[in-house]
Amino acid sequence: MKTIVVTGGSGFIAGWVIRELLIHGYKVRTSINDISKKDEIGAAIMTLQPTALSKNLSFFEVNSSNPNNWNETMTGADGIICIASEYGRGSEPNKATINAAKDKILAVLQAAANNHIKRVILTGSQAAVTPSANVGHKTIDEDFWPDVKNPETNSQSIAQVTIEKAAWQFAKDNQLQLTTILPGTVLGPILSPDHLGDNKILLELLNNDRRMIPKAPLVINDVRDLAVLHQLVLEKDTAIGHRILAADQKMTLAEIAQIYQKQYARLNLKFTYLPDWVTVLGAKFSPFLRQFTPLLKQKNYQYKTEFAQKQLGWQSHPINKTLINAADLLIFNKLVKNVPEKTYR
Repeated sequence: MKTIVVTGGSGFIAGWVIRELLIHGYKVRTSINDISKKDEIGAAIMTLQPTALSKNLSFFEVNSSNPNNWNETMTGADGIICIASEYGRGSEPNKATINAAKDKILAVLQAAANNHIKRVILTGSQAAVTPSANVGHKTIDEDFWPDVKNPETNSQSIAQVTIEKAAWQFAKDNQLQLTTILPGTVLGPILSPDHLGDNKILLELLNNDRRMIPKAPLVINDVRDLAVLHQLVLEKDTAIGHRILAADQKMTLAEIAQIYQKQYARLNLKFTYLPDWVTVLGAKFSPFLRQFTPLLKQKNYQYKTEFAQKQLGWQSHPINKTLINAADLLIFNKLVKNVPEKTYR
């Protein structure tokens, strides 16, 4: 039985990846910030799974007071999955925060090298292949790298490119068998009400916390599909040395809001859909709108996930199913306001 180390075990993406690995017969060691929460986190990961699998899951603590607890925990491991998207995301990354995120990733990779672990999967972000401006009607594949020196390149892309390129250079210098997985906006059923990931966007819609909705496109992953992709990448040598795009299904935030208005009429959701010029103007005053303005320039291109589909046999849920499954779990966990009581029974 192979042992895989997964970073960020309390995270939304990591929880589903760990579940998938356990189901496929792996032992998993995962890092968390607070070891006192291991039982709570473990219970969430194991929801609706055979309890016998829990014996193959263990936790170790890595936090600001114990930042280097990697070497000893990697002893005897067969591979590492590093969920870098958790490190690289933020409202407005700057040089200091980007370098700090990069250093965290390199510390994990150094521990892998120290322990003679060759197989490494780095889960980054589709921001690392996002053009800096409207590139016309174009299909984007894994070979595309944004120009971080272009003043129009947004900070998220700069962060993700910087982290990923540093990882590729380290892998080359240390003969690691690296694959990077680049997901888009990752949505789907939550395992815990404390770890929503990108579903925070959906929760704001369902709670009517955001009434002014931009028509910005999102390229969406179902978290369950992303977990399956990690398992496939881990087991197929054809993935070694490749960047792998993980999302090609696009939908605007306005279209998502319209689906929820129809599907959850009992919530009485009311939205105003903004023209793009209003979104750009409003972004000067609203952090919520500001995060979507870079996407407005990118309506005319499509991501290509051909490698994952043809080389690995990977498939995706339809977006509508992902959105409904995610919303149902947010409602079930009583995170959505103004839901008739009978819905919770």
